[in-house]
Amino acid sequence: MRVLLVRPPAVHSVEHEVPEAVKAEATAYPPLGLLHLATWIRDRGRHEVAVLDAQAEGLDAPAVADRVRRYAPDVVGISAFTVYLVDLVAVVEAVRACPSVRWVVLGGPHVNDFPLEARALPGVDAVVRGEGQVPLTALLEAWSAGGDGRGIPGVLVHPDDPEPALVTTTDDLDELPVPDRTLVDSRRYYDVLGNGAPFSTVVTSRGCPYRCTFCNTPRHRFRSMSASRTCDEIQACLDLGITDIYFVDDTFNITNRRVHEMCDEVLARGQRFTWTVRMRVNGVDRPLLEKMKAAGCTRIQYGVEQGTEEGLQRLQKDVTLEEIRTAFRLSRKVGIRTVAYFLLGTPTERTRRDVLRTILFSIRLDPDFALYNILTPFPGTRLYDEGVEEGVIRDDAWRAFLRSPTPEFRAQTWDRHFSADDLERFHRLAYRVFYGRPRFLARNLLQIRSAADLERKARAGLRLLLER
Repeated sequence: MRVLLVRPPAVHSVEHEVPEAVKAEATAYPPLGLLHLATWIRDRGRHEVAVLDAQAEGLDAPAVADRVRRYAPDVVGISAFTVYLVDLVAVVEAVRACPSVRWVVLGGPHVNDFPLEARALPGVDAVVRGEGQVPLTALLEAWSAGGDGRGIPGVLVHPDDPEPALVTTTDDLDELPVPDRTLVDSRRYYDVLGNGAPFSTVVTSRGCPYRCTFCNTPRHRFRSMSASRTCDEIQACLDLGITDIYFVDDTFNITNRRVHEMCDEVLARGQRFTWTVRMRVNGVDRPLLEKMKAAGCTRIQYGVEQGTEEGLQRLQKDVTLEEIRTAFRLSRKVGIRTVAYFLLGTPTERTRRDVLRTILFSIRLDPDFALYNILTPFPGTRLYDEGVEEGVIRDDAWRAFLRSPTPEFRAQTWDRHFSADDLERFHRLAYRVFYGRPRFLARNLLQIRSAADLERKARAGLRLLLER
């Protein structure tokens, strides 16, 4: 069969978290999950598979349908994200009108959280929950043989069947083939905070053992690739001319040992590239950072979230302000740039002064970049459940949206102490104060590497400063 895997447009976001200025210059990442899935299916030799990234190509639903008609697949698989559910529904409707399409199947984070609601959407024939390589392949085989696919672990075909369990592909991630990045045009992807070099993402682990109350990452058992398998994938990127990599593991430094091992393997192979990671602040020490820098790490993105001990405890971050300060101080001394993520509008921010404490902490911490999000408790998180219990979050509004998505819907904030408009004002204030500082402007002008880099960063900066 012919299979087309689609990343749909991302236009109608329901989240409150990102200002328009940041959305406009958001980092463009390749659809890594679809590339992994397509490579797995193709390598088994039974089906022809292609990938369409509507986000990177700027396609709306009718344009996606036009591409589907040209490719003429039997099956269209679409990655689903709750925040872009409106766009997903539009794409499903458009795709169903294409003559060749017999089945539409959904997978991705939205299906992981809401498999029953996803299957009930009009035009959907099946959903795959969890890591899709094994269940989607089995579903394709069943459809090819004239079956309906019912009874496959991780797959929901009939809407009256019970909710499928989250499935994993393998306990040994070294068994996964290196994803074929030539399935998409790698020239479309870039990192607005990067150095302008050809860019891609790599994931070296699955699962997260931590318990942050605002996060809905599936709590699978943590699994990681070996340093050798990781460097094989790095080499595949280098062979394509990709020299800037963002490791998008939920948390890269679950143990310092695996980070040291990867860096040692990179150095032993003589691989030269720049890279970024997402890390927790606890456990960060100077020997680790020095090894990372020697292996090419240029930026670390830390989830700080709050500027008070009370706020950190309420979100169950399991870190302290002193650990945060230490990680940023050491990173600066070693010469690795930092990005700090913050949440505004959390349950412990009851007054204007409380919110300003987090903003002022971000200034004193002095990361190279800061990203401020308005807390949006999403279904599937512990904070959402607490909000429903306390009467702060209306579960019925979310459930109605999941059944019938509309562009007018907006995700709820924790509005016990501040309205959504109040939080938007704090949000804009945080960006203007941080990025309007002479210290920030001077430091980043010295780090401009190219005319294209200057244009992207200047455009993003002006939008942040001028947004009302």
